[in-house]
Amino acid sequence: MKRHCFWILLLVGWALAVPAAAAESEEEGKMIFRAMEEEMARSLKELKIDTFGPPYFINYQVRHHDRAEVVATFGALLSSDIKQKQTLFVDVKVGKPEFDSSHPQSHKYVTESLIPLDNQPDALKRALWYETDLRYKQAIVNFLKKKGRFISGVESHDLADFSVGKTPQVRFGEIPRWAPRMQDWEGLAKTVSARFQHAPDIEKSKVQIYANRTLRYYYDSEGNKIREGKLYYGVAIEGWVRSPEGDRLHDEESIYLHEGDAFPTEQELLERTDRLIASLQKLKQAPRMDPYIGPAIFSPDATAVLFHEAIGHRLEGDRLREDGDGKTFLKKIGRPILPEFLTVTDNPELNRFEGTPLLGHYRFDDEGQESEEVVLVEDGTLQNFLLTRMPVLGFSRTNGHARGDGIHSPMSRMSNFIITSKSQVDAATLKRKLIEEVVRQGKPYGLFVKKIIGGETQTEQGRFQVFKGEPLYLYKVFPDGREEMVRGVDFVGTPLSMIGKVMVTGENREVINGFCHAESGSIPVTSIAPSVLLSEVELQSAKKMRVRPPILTPPAVTPVAH
Repeated sequence: MKRHCFWILLLVGWALAVPAAAAESEEEGKMIFRAMEEEMARSLKELKIDTFGPPYFINYQVRHHDRAEVVATFGALLSSDIKQKQTLFVDVKVGKPEFDSSHPQSHKYVTESLIPLDNQPDALKRALWYETDLRYKQAIVNFLKKKGRFISGVESHDLADFSVGKTPQVRFGEIPRWAPRMQDWEGLAKTVSARFQHAPDIEKSKVQIYANRTLRYYYDSEGNKIREGKLYYGVAIEGWVRSPEGDRLHDEESIYLHEGDAFPTEQELLERTDRLIASLQKLKQAPRMDPYIGPAIFSPDATAVLFHEAIGHRLEGDRLREDGDGKTFLKKIGRPILPEFLTVTDNPELNRFEGTPLLGHYRFDDEGQESEEVVLVEDGTLQNFLLTRMPVLGFSRTNGHARGDGIHSPMSRMSNFIITSKSQVDAATLKRKLIEEVVRQGKPYGLFVKKIIGGETQTEQGRFQVFKGEPLYLYKVFPDGREEMVRGVDFVGTPLSMIGKVMVTGENREVINGFCHAESGSIPVTSIAPSVLLSEVELQSAKKMRVRPPILTPPAVTPVAH
């Protein structure tokens, strides 16, 4: 399966509070938990069929989603909308912890289970009853299939399926207040998007201002009862141009804010828009580059994609239980996998880094377990994996990294993925070292990846164990220090080879927030990464998305009367 991750580079600078509305009624939460408790008690006692008794474990998750969004283009409003929905996720396990119905792909076929918004107790219990019944039957089918594969020898079963959890927790986190400023946002979005009217090169534009709030209610048969709320705001400024050959090019300026952070001013957003337009105009004229191998500097966001794809997904413990996974690092605990000056941790407990909000923060995972900081690689040596309650070779205890989107079954995933280095140099020295490596290798030029738009990887057996990154702003760096912007290539590599080519890192680390799409759905993640110098990077031609440019020029902009 391909795992796609999209990144948003964030900058610090907001300090004042965003207005918010009153908190959700405590009575609403009480009704949800009361319905969960009553229906779970009934299922644990009476749900049985043929030779199968009641489930030995059940968990329920109700998620309430609020979304407010304003979108404008070329000075006109496209949409302004506030939506809400409520979803239910149910996990049912039959058998016993040593051998049960669970599997890394237990919920391979899923649909979003919508439930009533008004939390009417009878309606809630009916939804819980129906979904529990469905998952119980599915669990029995999974159990029988799994037992058949074990008996036939198709799969081995050397480890327990479900480990002992941490001490049950009852935690009720604060509910973020909800009060989107739609009228203010509409005016701001129209004003900022009008900037694109004076850029004839821009074929499409979009300015989006939004708020997302999620309230999560978790309850399981071990007694974990957790309520958590998360609220964030975002601004995205996007533009599309077309190269002379017809390649469609896209760039985005994005900002992510926690509750209490200052909203960017109109002037700040206009300045960002002007920078975006200027960058796209330069990118449009950049020549396409041929495939190439040579030394390269990766900016922090490119480094984030490199480590996320080459290392991060391969350290997610649940996939190491899949018979079809490549298991790149399964038996490398205690062995070097990175240069000894690099350490990699994952810390969902962090809410901010040097003032910048972190999208990957959470307190409890989707198995109701408290999150933990995990040292994955220390001084280049592999120490640990990202773990759920599914044991992995040598590890039988969760470290609170079960994550899902509320629709798919949770699995071990990254949160705040942090790279630190003991071998750092400033930006000027990093470029000088790149040029020295270019000369040493006898190459005509090196490379500088200044911005990247995403990446993907393959981890399964039977597939090529490779990953790919998609540079947006890429420069040739010549021995005399001159830089030339190019485009039209992706970097590719195999994990063990490419990560071993890191020579030194930059001094400053940056926060890169984004969303990663994998088996358990699209989830928010953060990387904190420095620039790196690699002795060798391979570039391949990127897919061409050519369309004939517009025949006519854009219509003239009507002057605004003052």
